[in-house]
Amino acid sequence: MKKVLGLLCVIIGMTCVFSCSESENVESINKQTVLVYMPWTGSESSQGLYSFFKANLDSIYLGIKQKKGLGTSRLIVFLSESATKSTLFEVTYDGTECQKQTLKEYSGREYTTQEGITQILTDVKGFAYGLNYAMIIGSHGNGWTFKEDWTNYPYRAKTFGGSVDSKETERVPYATFDGELTEKHTRFFGSISDINGFSVDVPTLANAIKNAEMKMQYIYFDDCYMANVEVAYELREVTNFLVTSTCEMMATGTPFKSAWTYMASPTPNYAMMVSNFVSYYRSTPAPYATLSAIDCREMDQLALIMKDINSQYQLDPNLLDNIQIMDGFDHPIFYDMSSYLSNLCKNERQLNQVLSVLEKAVPYKDCTDQFYSYIYGVQRKYDIKTYSGITISDPSLNEVALKGKEKTSWWKATH
Repeated sequence: MKKVLGLLCVIIGMTCVFSCSESENVESINKQTVLVYMPWTGSESSQGLYSFFKANLDSIYLGIKQKKGLGTSRLIVFLSESATKSTLFEVTYDGTECQKQTLKEYSGREYTTQEGITQILTDVKGFAYGLNYAMIIGSHGNGWTFKEDWTNYPYRAKTFGGSVDSKETERVPYATFDGELTEKHTRFFGSISDINGFSVDVPTLANAIKNAEMKMQYIYFDDCYMANVEVAYELREVTNFLVTSTCEMMATGTPFKSAWTYMASPTPNYAMMVSNFVSYYRSTPAPYATLSAIDCREMDQLALIMKDINSQYQLDPNLLDNIQIMDGFDHPIFYDMSSYLSNLCKNERQLNQVLSVLEKAVPYKDCTDQFYSYIYGVQRKYDIKTYSGITISDPSLNEVALKGKEKTSWWKATH
């Protein structure tokens, strides 16, 4: 599963192909560059999700072989092999196997800074200019929350990884999409071992993408808890779509072998990205998954309506427990947005209006009957009775939310 702070992206290059000579084959022009971004998720002494990232890349290579190549697209990977060593390389297909060509090596932790991420994105554009860009981020994730606000993070969720269906100590493995066996660990965005040292806040990522002038077709967070309205609003100017989970995600992450064909296309198939992900997990011994594709271009309209609603209504504290929670924290941070609105807005016409906009903003979503959490070293399963594909933290009384939510662009735009 996934969790801790949010960030990173890549997409849409501009300028033109129309200056090409008439004899040039337009079909040969790179129509899409996909950046798979896998920064360090551990600490100086722990590897974090590194082994899972390598398995994810192997799964992507299988997806490429299945498609018999990359077509008119290009694939660039940024992978941190340690806390201070990272490599940017291109993946190509020779007709039989995938090949890797190193483009640039990096030292230090600049991948956690706005300037460093901007440089990496600029390098990607320089090495693999495309008509469109997309970014897949593999990491830990804890939504919109700010790393400076965490003082007592529940690290046990990342230290242990017990079986969902057996006693905690049995640690029963399950089959991944490539037929290998791994345990049921969870994911966070950034680092769960050293939040301040390796995590990145969402505004940092958004600013880096702006500076690199690379608006994305989509940003795909292969992380926990990133499908928040706060994240979608923060990223609205740097990506068209945000694809990610409202809840914790198993450490194996996305089944890229089967998903790759929907992701590596100049016209991404968001509906199939979502359904493929949830269908895969339904068939495993860990049938817990949520995924949604959020249209960030609808966020401004949603914010306008929410500002009007917030000016008229306040949530009755007695109704807080009626709202669908989407996390396993003892004091929830992430609440289903449609459930929250249904308890907040007392005017049926206004409620239907905002729910209509919300539906348009989240056109593709799917979930299993339950979501799973292992935050405190205790296995917890929660029923999903209401699912809009996006969460909101406005009603949260969690200490981290109380410290940070009023700092978000979403709160400032809607209150």
